[in-house]
Amino acid sequence: MAYDCYCAICGVGFCGMHIETPSEASLERRRRWIEKRYRAMKASSNNPPLPHENEARDDPVRSYDPRIVGWDNVSWLYKAYCLGLSDQPDTKSKAFISGPGYYADIGEIAVKTESESGHTQQRNVFACYGSGSDDARGPVIPFHWCCYEILTRTLTGSTDTNNVNTDVLYTVMNDLCNMSGSALDVTYGPDYCATHPTNTPTLEKFIQTSVTEDKDLRVPPTKIHLNGRSPTSPFGNLPLEMIYRICSFLPGESIKALTEASLSMHLVSQHNYFWEKTIQWDMPWLSEFHALKAGKEKSSLPDDINYKRLYLWLDNMTAPRYGMDNPSLTGVANRRRIWKVCEQLAPRYLKGLEEVAQK
Repeated sequence: MAYDCYCAICGVGFCGMHIETPSEASLERRRRWIEKRYRAMKASSNNPPLPHENEARDDPVRSYDPRIVGWDNVSWLYKAYCLGLSDQPDTKSKAFISGPGYYADIGEIAVKTESESGHTQQRNVFACYGSGSDDARGPVIPFHWCCYEILTRTLTGSTDTNNVNTDVLYTVMNDLCNMSGSALDVTYGPDYCATHPTNTPTLEKFIQTSVTEDKDLRVPPTKIHLNGRSPTSPFGNLPLEMIYRICSFLPGESIKALTEASLSMHLVSQHNYFWEKTIQWDMPWLSEFHALKAGKEKSSLPDDINYKRLYLWLDNMTAPRYGMDNPSLTGVANRRRIWKVCEQLAPRYLKGLEEVAQK
């Protein structure tokens, strides 16, 4: 792991990813360590206590599981790109994107480019989160390309990276550089998964098979009996369209809490359509499911899905957590974590666009 420079979007470094040697002894040590860590994290709400004296003697596992992660899974981490400011006065956009390059240590990204003659290569060196270099008049913001693609979808709703206003994005990210000059001052969350976040070829099939074969996901929604009770809350006076609109701004945990606290909302949430829309609002990062949902083939998903159960199942299965071992899910769990970072940047970016439009 690179200890002094990290991707501005996912918070992971650009080198030093170690995959464990696949021996029985190392795998058994890994199993014991993960089991112990998992119990500690569960007991302390994901804030592990200090280990006891006998536990402290155990060597911590700092490598990736070879049964889950191979070179193909981590090679993307070594390709570095950067967002910087151009020193060319005649360019329409002040910001530029350079790469792919590699991490050259001490907080620098090196990018090799061909000379104008095409016969030789020149090496441009950019200082990340620093004060600039000979090749850029200010600090550059380093990132992995697939992380930038996720950021693009979060900011623009499209997959076309050309839709991003890089001038505005550079200003936003540069203002958020942390005091140590190693990343942005945002909450990245624990990087439990190193798997590529967008290259997830088995996920769509996994979801389709699970939904089709798991009968619990197709149990008819439970009908609630009021037994003479009459809902009295502000939500009971609102049209359904307004309630759906309000819920579209809430995270899934808040929606679940609201349906438990308000009888009116609990009644609304009995409709399958409510949870179908909740998946759309709360899981924009789950493109594989949305592709299945929009599929032209009628056999893509069953017609009798219980969307509340499906939402809870998807929320649990894709949650980034310590000890994940399903190759079909580690990538999307990583994407979900990265999307949360992008959502922290989005309000600043949109505000920057508004300020540019007003000039």
